[in-house]
Amino acid sequence: MPDDKLKIKQDRKLVSSEETYEVAAFARKYGIPQSEAQTIIKRYGPSRKKLDNHMAARG
Repeated sequence: MPDDKLKIKQDRKLVSSEETYEVAAFARKYGIPQSEAQTIIKRYGPSRKKLDNHMAARG
């Protein structure tokens, strides 16, 4: 959660590879190991939209 409560909408658009719970949630969403999820987040960036598009393209 962001420190500034006014940035909540912006924060939800991003996935932090440093936050274990966010990596775990992403991994659970796509049924992949956390280590793979963390690698994907670091490779493609924190944008949820980009990550969702990448995972959709994987099949």
